[in-house]
Amino acid sequence: MKVLQITTNYPCKENPIFGIFMKEQIESLEKYGVINKVIFSNGLKSNPKIKFSATFIHLKTALKLFYHLKFHKYDIIHCHSALSGLILKIANGLNRHNHTVWSLQNDPDNHNTSDGRITKLLYNQFNQIIVKKPINLKGRNIVYLPNGVNLNLFRPMNKRECKTKLGLDETKRYILFVDSNTTKKRTQKRKDRYDKVMTILKEKYGHNNLKELVMIKTAREEVPIWMNSCDMYLLTSDEEGSPNAVKEAMACNLPVVSTPVGNVPDLFNNVSTCYMSSDFNAEQLAELANKVLTYSGNIDTRNDIIEKGLDLDSIGKRLFELYKKNSNN
Repeated sequence: MKVLQITTNYPCKENPIFGIFMKEQIESLEKYGVINKVIFSNGLKSNPKIKFSATFIHLKTALKLFYHLKFHKYDIIHCHSALSGLILKIANGLNRHNHTVWSLQNDPDNHNTSDGRITKLLYNQFNQIIVKKPINLKGRNIVYLPNGVNLNLFRPMNKRECKTKLGLDETKRYILFVDSNTTKKRTQKRKDRYDKVMTILKEKYGHNNLKELVMIKTAREEVPIWMNSCDMYLLTSDEEGSPNAVKEAMACNLPVVSTPVGNVPDLFNNVSTCYMSSDFNAEQLAELANKVLTYSGNIDTRNDIIEKGLDLDSIGKRLFELYKKNSNN
């Protein structure tokens, strides 16, 4: 099976870990005999000082794709974001292709964002749509399929050894904050909310030995070391799709406290040592974080990831089955 993968997130010279989860998921298909061709529209090359610089890059990719499709045939074309779907449609015209798959990070019914408006425009142009968080799927060509976790990389490790590798104070307890891996500032990550929770934990609950640990543009192989050095991962975002860092932390047996974003409700369902707030209030997040910090029992969130079938191989198998179904339609 030949599959054309079109993406706007992929490791590159500008950022070697940008969209690394995308690369891992695509490569996981190779064991099923899938031959992948990746076309990456690299918006990271855009110049913020030049108006419409990123737009020009994506239009250039669409032109490249137009000529590529004239001479190459594929069993499946998979677009991995709203923008990559638009790039395909500019290249291919608004003709509906029966063998196209479209992965969306946003809710298909939310048309208030740029991604949402693209979704509204092109929704009926794709044979299959993949969403990263559960929605009402009845009677629609939508499948819930989050990204998988590399369990070989993300695994429990000795905390003391990890702290030593990072030069951290062994007497302190570290709370992880994962920032954006792109040069573009993502204000929805809400570091200000994280800071407020940290203050409440110290002043109200007496956790004076807490330290923040902010991870940004960390080498892929070092991320598990950072996670295993911490006592908790605190996700304070306003918006997420299927946050990979949450699944990676769970695979490392690192407890997570999160705002109610993306598919976090599904990830935390029946998980006893991860907590989600009912709203975005820092006081409630601090209360839940205190429960984690005072918990002394066993933690095995890695097994929850396995039982939910969220490992890289399980998701890859489901994606391959989806390709087979749509290539035969």
